[in-house]
Amino acid sequence: MASIIRRRGSAIWTAFFRDHNGRQHCISTKETDKRLAMAIANEWEKAAWKKRSMRQTQRVIDRLHELTSGERIARLSVKQFSEAWLATKQPETAHSTKAFYGHAINKFLRFLGPRAELPITEITKEHLVEYRAHRIAQVSAKTANHDLGVVRMLFRAAKRDTLIADDPAEFLGSVKKGAAPAVRRPFSIEELRAVFDAADPEWKSMILFGHRPATWRHRPADLGQPRSG
Repeated sequence: MASIIRRRGSAIWTAFFRDHNGRQHCISTKETDKRLAMAIANEWEKAAWKKRSMRQTQRVIDRLHELTSGERIARLSVKQFSEAWLATKQPETAHSTKAFYGHAINKFLRFLGPRAELPITEITKEHLVEYRAHRIAQVSAKTANHDLGVVRMLFRAAKRDTLIADDPAEFLGSVKKGAAPAVRRPFSIEELRAVFDAADPEWKSMILFGHRPATWRHRPADLGQPRSG
């Protein structure tokens, strides 16, 4: 069981606890409040007795911060940070580039499903490897790598803003040519809308009329345009 003592002449409490190997640790709590010092010592002992992931360790740190400061750490969800990150791109990039980023992020959030509401600190490399496999099964290597590139940018920004300690996408490898199916598929209506919204007037006409009617999968009205004729 963890314990605390105050050394002679010091107002700071020192914690004593053992880890799962029986080795004793002696660490200053930096606290003069006995109640808080004991709580910190207990948390350290719990952490020392368990093999914890980075995510679990972060939770311990968060609890200690709340104990010592009385303030709760606000953790942005993946969805919240994605929206904030995209908003910063508004004045920095062309409309077409921002549309591309938004489309790539939306695909990632749809893949995560309910996990998109988790704190961004809880997303691991394993989640991203799953996403990469998901994209490989659907699109070409080139398209998959474009999508992964935007996700890497997202987590790089999260680390830069100190929202995460480690970037789970940092060592996520790209898809090699030939690893993904070379099958071409039709654009979804959402993808067509994204391309259409980013296009200039000339290209909008090309998008609407570039295919023969027999092969046109979506009506112009699906893109918010009136039907011709």
